[in-house]
Amino acid sequence: MLNKSRWSLRLLNYLFLIVILVITLVPVYVIMTNAFRQTLDIKKMPPELFFKPTLVHFQRIIQYDNFLKYFLNSTIIAVTVTVTTIGLGTLTAYGLKLFKSRLGERLSNFLLLGKLVPSITILIPLFVMLNRVRLTGTYVGPILAHSAMGLPFVTWMMASFVRDIPNEILESACVEGSSRMRTFYKIIFPMLTPAIASAVILIMQFSWNELMFSLQLTNIKTYPLTVGIARYVGAVSVDWGKSSVAATIAMVPIICIGFAMQKYLVSGMTAGAVKS
Repeated sequence: MLNKSRWSLRLLNYLFLIVILVITLVPVYVIMTNAFRQTLDIKKMPPELFFKPTLVHFQRIIQYDNFLKYFLNSTIIAVTVTVTTIGLGTLTAYGLKLFKSRLGERLSNFLLLGKLVPSITILIPLFVMLNRVRLTGTYVGPILAHSAMGLPFVTWMMASFVRDIPNEILESACVEGSSRMRTFYKIIFPMLTPAIASAVILIMQFSWNELMFSLQLTNIKTYPLTVGIARYVGAVSVDWGKSSVAATIAMVPIICIGFAMQKYLVSGMTAGAVKS
């Protein structure tokens, strides 16, 4: 009877995983296959499983649209945001470790309050401030907006890792004559590799896929991929071919980064959360 219950539970687990897998992969499959279908084939209902692939949509967005420019803009913004937030967040976490106080011990948790505020509520005041200093329509606008949204989370995440580093390591480095910054770059930063890898993929994904701030803070010269894809959605119709190609190409960098740092992601998300 016990073995039967275990098999039933295992079967339910597999069914649950299959359902989640289908929900996750079916939209990706539809987008990727639509990128290679003719426009008439895309609109067929039900869609055909087997079709004659074409590259006409790829040729159109590369030759006639500013897709490569959008891709470059997204790369500049996402990479800058990732480097900025991880650098500042890690240094802040290290500072909270060094300068201990009752306020400092709880500050990393208070930083999460910034993530609890809906992004739409700060869009208008942020736009007004950036427009006043003439930073709208530049790369700096979305970079500052994305960094402001991602920095509290990165600081909180890094602080949980830095807090678990034994004080003896810092004391030993101090005895050897190492400065605090040298200790950070030579000892602490390499020890935070799992956390940094996790932060890279999370912040990169956020900045790469963000639309709301990018839509309001950029112009035609600095549009990222998300805004470029949104332009294929009209008031009357949607260019499914071009939007599917753009979405397919936009997925590739994040998927590659995810696979490259997969082994660090799970350990980085969990190690700092386990307390003795």
